[in-house]
Amino acid sequence: MNRISKLVLQELKEDPFYKFKLVFALMSVIPLLTFFYVFIGSGANIANISFVLYILIFISLLGFLLGYETIKKLLNKIIFYAAEIKRSEQLKAELAASVSHDFKTPISIIKELLTLVVNDSTGAMNETQKMHIHSSCSTLENMSHTIETLLDLYKVEAGLVDLKKESCNLAELITEKIAEFHVLAEKNKIALLRKFSEKYLFAKVDKGKIQEVINNLLSNSLKYTPASGWVSVNAFVSGEFIRIEFANSSENIPLDKLGVIFEKFKRLDDAKEGTGLGLAIAKDIIELHGGDIWAENVPDKGVKFIVVLPRD
Repeated sequence: MNRISKLVLQELKEDPFYKFKLVFALMSVIPLLTFFYVFIGSGANIANISFVLYILIFISLLGFLLGYETIKKLLNKIIFYAAEIKRSEQLKAELAASVSHDFKTPISIIKELLTLVVNDSTGAMNETQKMHIHSSCSTLENMSHTIETLLDLYKVEAGLVDLKKESCNLAELITEKIAEFHVLAEKNKIALLRKFSEKYLFAKVDKGKIQEVINNLLSNSLKYTPASGWVSVNAFVSGEFIRIEFANSSENIPLDKLGVIFEKFKRLDDAKEGTGLGLAIAKDIIELHGGDIWAENVPDKGVKFIVVLPRD
């Protein structure tokens, strides 16, 4: 078996060519049926029938062989290139994950050293020096967060994430996260609301990963909600799923961007802080759990992000 055939079997988990054989075999029957209908039905001479029959069989076999080989080559090429692209994406993801991980250690060391300096462990400093050091620590914190985000994203894409699922009450996870964001919401005079259909909304999930999703969606909602606006989280049972809706009173998302905001490095407003990776990571995590996530515009004013997860 050559390399391409192995790739075909590896990608499709089956040999697809028997289906083509069946299709072409059925196609070859058509002219034979036509022949018997026209000549046998009309009482034609047996010798003439035999001659025409041989010709039809030859044409049918030739068409089958040519068509089969053509489609086989085409399918092999398509699958070969698809496999190469897939492998290339995996290698890029693994490289990005490796580089991101290598950056974490030196940044952590620099942060620790700067913290020692700020705490006067290496000698007294004036206020201006402390201010500069604090600024450096803040920058390193942002860099560290970006690296963590990239690492999470490419770990998922490279298939390096093992979900540690457990039965969790999503109502509790959401309540805890909302409590963390209350100070930020009050600072910007934004009403942070929640509504649950019932007290217990259990799903079997990786608790840490789902907390990350909730954190991203709440942070994103608050970021784009104007002062004196509102953000609400509504969770309820919908058939075999738990549906969570993160709504806010921001401006509607342009229709041409609704489908791309979950792509990497896509942001609605370049003036806003962020890497444009939060929604991409959220989508990957939710899909790993067998769920779905999308965004909708609220008719009058506002945006709604919807997450559905299988119930436990």
